[in-house]
Amino acid sequence: MILPSKKVLSVFVLTAALVAAIIIAFSRDKASSAINYTSDLVAGEKVSIPENPNWQNELSGVSQNTAPVQISENTPTESTLTDTVSLSLMSNYLALKQNENLDATSAQNLVDKTLEYIEQTKTDSPAIQVSGLNVVSDNGKQSIIDYGENFGMILKTNKPKQPKEALDIVTQAVQSNDPSKIKELDSVIAVYNKVVDELVKMPVPKTFVKAHLDIINGLRGGVAALIEIKTVFNDPFKALVAIQLYQNGVDVFTQAMQAIYGFMAQNNIIYKQGSGGYYLLYGI
Repeated sequence: MILPSKKVLSVFVLTAALVAAIIIAFSRDKASSAINYTSDLVAGEKVSIPENPNWQNELSGVSQNTAPVQISENTPTESTLTDTVSLSLMSNYLALKQNENLDATSAQNLVDKTLEYIEQTKTDSPAIQVSGLNVVSDNGKQSIIDYGENFGMILKTNKPKQPKEALDIVTQAVQSNDPSKIKELDSVIAVYNKVVDELVKMPVPKTFVKAHLDIINGLRGGVAALIEIKTVFNDPFKALVAIQLYQNGVDVFTQAMQAIYGFMAQNNIIYKQGSGGYYLLYGI
């Protein structure tokens, strides 16, 4: 089986990426409509080219003065998720078109199948278990105070001087078509990794074990996702999957933080301004 060249495949990638962009921005219905509308494309008028009966003689003269073409032996590059999805999407689209089965329903089904396949490629990073934490016994209200102080100091000391939202970095890099901007994610990843490392080592009262695990694993999931998102210019579909994983990590982290805030409020925990606990609750 002869596979299309990278140049041809890039057209497939762009087409599939367009569908993906439409899905994100306008929902699946718009994506299926976009595919269906392409069925209206028709070939242009035939162009007549005058015959040249002497073409063989002319060509032989040219060939004598032409150096042999050197065929390079490039090492085949590994297929990305975008290559795989795009090739499958276009193959199925062309099959539907050729068999005259392309309509709104079949286009919608093609979009659904593509999304299902992309969903199946998601892989979550291994979660840290309770055995990996520094669990200590509860000591009443003082345990709650100490936990909030320690946790808050970790966040405070690792706060970037110029905080940047990860997805904003991705958006700016894509909008400006500047791959160098995506490297700004490295500083975000570094902060997350340092916070996770310190959260694993800090004392955790048994009361906070569940929430603490969720916070750590939410951050670790975010880090793994950001590493994948950095491939957005080489493998946009892989990055697209990672963006959802990143959001999942953010959701887990946020829910756990809200649980901690609520528990401290119920126990009337108060911190002085400037302390780690105060930073944990108010961010200042």
